[in-house]
Amino acid sequence: MTAERAGEGFAFAVCQVGAEAALKAEVAAARRGWKAAFQRPGLVTFKVDERVDGDTRVPAVLARHSGAGLGPAADARGVVERAASLPTGGEWVLHVFARDRYRPGEEPDGYDHRAAAAEVERAVRAAWPATGPAALAPTTEPALGQRVLDVVVAPGEPHFVGFHVHALDRPRWPGGRVPVDVPPEAPSRAYGKLEEGMGWSGAPVRAGDVAVELGSAPGGATYALLRRGVHVHGVDPGEMSPVVTGYVGPGGARLVHHRVRMGDLQRTALPEVLHWVVLDVNAAPQVALTSVARFCAAPRGALLGVLLTLKLDDWKAVRHLPRLADRIRKLGMEHVAVTQLAGNRTEVFAYGLTAAGLARKRGFPSTGGRATGFRR
Repeated sequence: MTAERAGEGFAFAVCQVGAEAALKAEVAAARRGWKAAFQRPGLVTFKVDERVDGDTRVPAVLARHSGAGLGPAADARGVVERAASLPTGGEWVLHVFARDRYRPGEEPDGYDHRAAAAEVERAVRAAWPATGPAALAPTTEPALGQRVLDVVVAPGEPHFVGFHVHALDRPRWPGGRVPVDVPPEAPSRAYGKLEEGMGWSGAPVRAGDVAVELGSAPGGATYALLRRGVHVHGVDPGEMSPVVTGYVGPGGARLVHHRVRMGDLQRTALPEVLHWVVLDVNAAPQVALTSVARFCAAPRGALLGVLLTLKLDDWKAVRHLPRLADRIRKLGMEHVAVTQLAGNRTEVFAYGLTAAGLARKRGFPSTGGRATGFRR
């Protein structure tokens, strides 16, 4: 049986808990022939009116990861049986991951989403036939074009099995969850969100760059940038944590705190050369982008891109994202992408690269999950 037939008619997506209805609304607007099917918190499946294969994706910003669906499996042996319908030959990469059970930042003490996934992965590898028609790769990091078997797990429930083929614009990490270790001294959750966004986007941020961060207090994202050797001009009337005010990063990277509202800061107060505009503020996206536009206008020659966390008033605001992406393009960005990261609540991460940013990215080494703040 071919890959196309194996998953024919079904697609799956994993998302944040609470985003399921909005994700389905996104899909309904984009694919009239797709009908919502089985659903659990953090997992939505669709019956589709077209043939599905390893390139199938759920067309939704809120879909952190998606692919073709094979269906439920009671245990590890059931996973192997589901996989038996897939093409033979070569190696499959195994991605086992837990669907979301809690909103970001609301996990109970001691909760680790990796624990259940690791146990199931061991069981699937043990059950996989040693002389079967396809082998399992020893690594979980796929190469371009390599086939990936997705296994979504939750305690006390059957597993859900799907598959995809890895591509440049697909996350290499199981379930699309970028692995970030947040140091205990980080002043806020913004550290993890920005690191996750830089990992997901592959933004070519490097030591020696200069960034302006709008809405910088108390300093979580600032700390992430300083640790990468980026010189930061933080704009916020609030207090910055002593963790960042006294920190010196690689190459002498320091924070310069402009203790004013972002609308009151004059462009002349910043260096002539700016490489990145970073933002994570509690304001409507339309308001936030107006401020971003001010700081993108002057340094067009040096500007490499924008890294933005945009707040949504509610899930219905997802319908405005295509228009917001157009506004970001008009800032001089040649490439724009938007997603909801594992660390986002009712918000999304958007990044854009200028022509100069794209040129740098083409020659920039992939992080591969190994840059500062990432787990190998």
